[in-house]
Amino acid sequence: MLVGYEANNVLRNSHEIGEFGRNLIERLATGRINSYRALLFASRIKKDYRSYFSGFSNVGTFVPFGMSRLMPSLWLRYRLNPWLKLEKVKIFHGLNEELPYHIDRDIKTVITCYGVNEHHRTSVMDSLTWKKRMEYSFSAADVIVAVSQKVKDDLVAMGVTAEKIVVIGGKTPYELTDRMVEQYFELYQTLAGMKR
Repeated sequence: MLVGYEANNVLRNSHEIGEFGRNLIERLATGRINSYRALLFASRIKKDYRSYFSGFSNVGTFVPFGMSRLMPSLWLRYRLNPWLKLEKVKIFHGLNEELPYHIDRDIKTVITCYGVNEHHRTSVMDSLTWKKRMEYSFSAADVIVAVSQKVKDDLVAMGVTAEKIVVIGGKTPYELTDRMVEQYFELYQTLAGMKR
């Protein structure tokens, strides 16, 4: 099974979302060398994380090159689809609650939502941009993973279809238990067997 990840936080920061993503990918890759491969897509990789997954034969990283390096965020949001198709990615997971625009309909999509009020926006433009990206991601995703029942309830109150939301969570929003890792793997297996 090949899973592509929007991995900006995984490969760029030490905050909770980055740590959660690194732990999830590492634990999936460690226990399933023959049945799981991960491709991490990020606009750039912070020096601290360049070799983080180098010991894993089943984890690869992609960053923009050539002209795309001039506008790496645009590459991640708008130009990723050809790479996903080239690499034959069948499942794409937006760990940062986002999906690339115009993702191919043959690719099953999942996003993890940590909380709808958790975003620290610094301007009105940031708020509007975030709202537009979230609306797209919530509507385009095949499955939305909420990290708690409260997050699921908040998403439903925002108008997200309850049937596409699955709760996989621990005691805190960024906790990752063995059972949760198994639930993510089972979710990926289910998505791999789905047809649109």
